[in-house]
Amino acid sequence: MSYGEWKSPITLEVVTPDSTEISTAAIDRVTGKLFWRSKKPSGQFVICSGENVKTAIEWTPEGFSAVSRVHEYGGGAFFAHNEEIFFVNKSDQRIYRQSAPEADPIPVTADFGDGKMRYAEGHISSFLNMIVCVREDHRVEGKECINSVVAIDLLTGDQHVLAEGADFYKGIDTCGNKIVFVSWNHPNMPWDETQISIGEMFLEGKVASTTNVKIVHTGASHLQTRFINEDQYLYLCDRTDFWNVWKSSNEERPLYKSSNEPGFPFGWCFGYPGYDIMSDGIVIGAKAKDGLENLLLVDRDDPQRVLKDLGLLVRNKGYSFGTYTNILCYGKYVYALGIDDPANPLTLLRISLTDDSVFIYNDEAAGKDLLPYISFAESVEFPTTDKDMNAYGFLYRPKNPDYTPGEQEKPPLLLRVHGGPTGMASRSLNMKTQYFTSRGFAVFDVDYRGSSGYGRAFRQALYGKWGVYDIEDAISAAQHLVSQGIVDGNRLTIDGGSAGGYTTMAMMVFKKFFHAGVSYYGVSDLLGLAKHTHKFESQYLTKMIGKLPEEEAIYKARSPLCHASQLRCPIGFFQGSEDFVCPPPQSQELYNAALENGVATFYVEYEGEGHGFRQAKNIQRCVSNEIYFYSKIFGFKLFDETENPPPIKNLSDKS
Repeated sequence: MSYGEWKSPITLEVVTPDSTEISTAAIDRVTGKLFWRSKKPSGQFVICSGENVKTAIEWTPEGFSAVSRVHEYGGGAFFAHNEEIFFVNKSDQRIYRQSAPEADPIPVTADFGDGKMRYAEGHISSFLNMIVCVREDHRVEGKECINSVVAIDLLTGDQHVLAEGADFYKGIDTCGNKIVFVSWNHPNMPWDETQISIGEMFLEGKVASTTNVKIVHTGASHLQTRFINEDQYLYLCDRTDFWNVWKSSNEERPLYKSSNEPGFPFGWCFGYPGYDIMSDGIVIGAKAKDGLENLLLVDRDDPQRVLKDLGLLVRNKGYSFGTYTNILCYGKYVYALGIDDPANPLTLLRISLTDDSVFIYNDEAAGKDLLPYISFAESVEFPTTDKDMNAYGFLYRPKNPDYTPGEQEKPPLLLRVHGGPTGMASRSLNMKTQYFTSRGFAVFDVDYRGSSGYGRAFRQALYGKWGVYDIEDAISAAQHLVSQGIVDGNRLTIDGGSAGGYTTMAMMVFKKFFHAGVSYYGVSDLLGLAKHTHKFESQYLTKMIGKLPEEEAIYKARSPLCHASQLRCPIGFFQGSEDFVCPPPQSQELYNAALENGVATFYVEYEGEGHGFRQAKNIQRCVSNEIYFYSKIFGFKLFDETENPPPIKNLSDKS
């Protein structure tokens, strides 16, 4: 059988298994109890506790879902304190508290209607005995929302502003009456330039406020503050090119200098700490440039001294995580989320410093029975149009032990473009990728110039060049794979979501290099995106493309929709009806242009989905419909029958 026609045990049900997927974790700093948030196949996000995922106790009842919409991307939607959990509910964005799994959630904040007041990244200040968190106020229609740091009374729900005036806030921590936080202003994004402020909290009656607030760090990207004590705190900073952990009392150099950045792309979501503090050390998680592990316990007083390589303990258990994030420490235990393991999904683990044991909470989810069909990621470095800067990616070759391909045939390529555009590819086990590779596709996840994880200089290479370097590097990656004899140069496909969807659309309009593409909730009109997107990204493009209105011509020159008459390559579109980041018209209008141009195309819009699909049934449909589309373009016969495929318009006239 030819590539693409193989039968595979990696079915659509395997792509979205009938089980929960861990997304984040939090520790109760009073009791040491661990909680985690999981996504159910229905799309509901629930808070869980227990000994492992298989026997987990769900706290979140039907009708609730722990999702924050601050910055639209959310994160930091729950925390635990003294045997209670506090979470932001998706539908109304109110904070609720819950004392036990069987107890009803009780609202802490008032109902301002339609999620107009949103919250994220909360914790209990022992000094105030209040929730301290980020608040995003959407009550004034037609105006930009207002972000601030607030304290919320646990009994009355009264809210007291602790910091305001900046466009954005995050990275809040308190210790005694001290508060430290990160803020930034347009046109910066949090990975461009932020500042750290420190101040004192006080109570006058029942009113909380702050005094002596001063800016203490500027001129780089500062993130994730954490107090050691009332006089010292730690933070992440990239002034040495890579994000490293710094100490407030030592501005000469980072605590532990490394080119392995803690965590994964910072700034998009709240939470996911890249380090945490123990009584005698600091635990730092990282992603290495070459995908190698890095989870270290370093000495507090001499941080260049590594006390223990915790990643080695995990490797000895048979796991190969390229990235550790969501680092949490309590007593002699270290908790972390391990990602970027080609044989395992995102994994919640616990390491005991007493006996060096490693416990995996979701070991049952690893899908080890399918290992013979799993294609492992290969790190690839390839040249770009800039002779002084290469780009990177992960290659997944076709793999299925039941088939032996012909010696002369090469597999079709699916090149995947991450979002952001300053996001990054991951080598974590992704069953959507394995669905393709086990049927005969090669898949390549590209990290073009501008991706995170390779330092500040690499990330900022995309300044002014979005719509140029991402496209060039996608082509260079495919050319590299063709030149190496790895893929078929006549069957090249591309897909991507959000910013990756833009690159896909732009590729189909401007370059005609790839033979088919699929956009997931992508961008076709850059001017429209700049003028109508949400606050968090409203000036993102100022650095990625240029300042408006001065550079309006560049926006138009790089917008696929402005050149829709040039669209001649087959392209499909998946879109969520409730996407407020890239609204449906961004996809609909280019789809209409494809129809008019006689280009093979389809359009599917999922009711109730937002920016990134969460319902298992819709994710399954996307995967099956995408490979179905390619089978019709290239003329191969899928082994699996596609259920209710989308009508492909202009198929007989495809170019």
